[in-house]
Amino acid sequence: MRKHLSVAAVLAVVAAFPPATAHAEDERSRTVLAAQRCSAPPLPPADEPLVVDPGSESAPAGASWPVVDRATRERVVSGVRGFVACINAGDHLRAAPLLTANFVRNFMGQTSYRQVPRVLGGLRIERLRIGEMRQYADGSFTTELTYLAYGHQLARARMTWWPDRADGFLKLNRLDALPSPVPHAAEEVRVEMGEYFFRMDRTVIRAPHGKVVLRLENVGEERHEAILLRLPEGAVGADLFNGRLSQEDVVTIAQENGGSELSLVDLDPGVYTLVDFIPAPDGRPHGEHGQTAQFTVVR
Repeated sequence: MRKHLSVAAVLAVVAAFPPATAHAEDERSRTVLAAQRCSAPPLPPADEPLVVDPGSESAPAGASWPVVDRATRERVVSGVRGFVACINAGDHLRAAPLLTANFVRNFMGQTSYRQVPRVLGGLRIERLRIGEMRQYADGSFTTELTYLAYGHQLARARMTWWPDRADGFLKLNRLDALPSPVPHAAEEVRVEMGEYFFRMDRTVIRAPHGKVVLRLENVGEERHEAILLRLPEGAVGADLFNGRLSQEDVVTIAQENGGSELSLVDLDPGVYTLVDFIPAPDGRPHGEHGQTAQFTVVR
């Protein structure tokens, strides 16, 4: 996602819907999701403009309370599970209507649902667990989720879900990054981001177990992001902007969504590329101004 999801198919874990008992919160923190078929509302017509529900822009709002009744809990879990199934099915155009117009416009920075696949490209969500689940007075819900993204990134986020009264679906309306789990025995690398650079404390990382944590710090004046990619052998970050590479040539490994670290696992030895795609004041991506960097992982 670009304030993103890529930004971006088969959940292989077991569903659990615990009863509301004295131990329900412990049980809920261990909820995992099973595979289910993708179910989504129809894609809006291509010429239909994005119309943002004013209520969704301010959600979640009002008083909140833990979701404890079984029916509401199963509704939320089913909504999360359906969203993940659509993402993991690889048909991101079909998954797009499970995002609110608010999310598409204000979080992803897109103007049409048909632009969503280029942001979600490559995303796969696995090992998903639900932690705290809350309901709000405005009708929205939040879920704290931990998951493995792109097969390499340990992620934790609070996702806000908005009930679409027109079609009955719960839709992703907001994503707030939470501190990510840090894998045991990971190599930690500090990365400064500014206009227009990534400055790493080292560019050769010895990671015997394939675990790396990139600690990110924005030392610039503009907002920055860190997208981690694998490029074809011999390619450099500038090739993303000079026409030498197509989307099919690039593998997304991870991307931060407003967090301060990238927790990575199962990294193979090789060269990895950091890129910032956020537009500069002149409208060109930061990466086109030179904000790319490469590092090498060795065993």
